[in-house]
Amino acid sequence: SLFGGVGSIGGTLVGAFIIGVLSNGLNLLGIPSYYQQVIKGIVFILAVMLDLFTKRRR
Repeated sequence: SLFGGVGSIGGTLVGAFIIGVLSNGLNLLGIPSYYQQVIKGIVFILAVMLDLFTKRRR
């Protein structure tokens, strides 16, 4: 979270799994590494935005 808080091992493992699957999939599709980094960056930004929206609703 951007505002502090508590993380979990399970959440970390899920995030690492998602990024690993995404990386492998992009490699299998033959996407150049530059675009892979851009796509992963977009995924990270979307994850942060999702976290912000869920925190504001509480």
